[in-house]
Amino acid sequence: NIRGLMERTAAAAGIKQEFEKELMYRTTLLQLTLIIRQIIAEDGVARPAATSPLVALITTYLQQHYREPDLSVAELARMAYVSREHLSRVFKEYTMQSVHGYLTELRMQSCRRDIAQGKRILDACLENGFPNYSSFLKTFHKMYGISPQEYRTRLRSAIQQ
Repeated sequence: NIRGLMERTAAAAGIKQEFEKELMYRTTLLQLTLIIRQIIAEDGVARPAATSPLVALITTYLQQHYREPDLSVAELARMAYVSREHLSRVFKEYTMQSVHGYLTELRMQSCRRDIAQGKRILDACLENGFPNYSSFLKTFHKMYGISPQEYRTRLRSAIQQ
């Protein structure tokens, strides 16, 4: 798929009409974005290549329990018998992101997958551990630059093309 996109992009350089060339580039970029998102949705957030048993334990736990809205760093630290500060520091050292950021990413990927499969946005939000719709909307827009409704609309229009 990606090779075909790159070949079509190269062929677009020969298009004389600037508008048509621009449209071709934009379409190719949208298709590439959808392919990448599909790969991410299928694979999920990869576990970090950590040598820390603590980080491996926490990432496994997060991937199994990310839908729980009351999941917190304090709860994870209690479960792992370490302080919240130690867990946060070690997790960030091995994954280059915070526990909260990793959890949010897991939840967002699942929400995007659910929305793409036709689930109502509110249901996707609540079923994937977001405590309320308002925080979900803010987080979605902050991460992707569009609203969940616009995401759904773009997916539908890309599929129809």
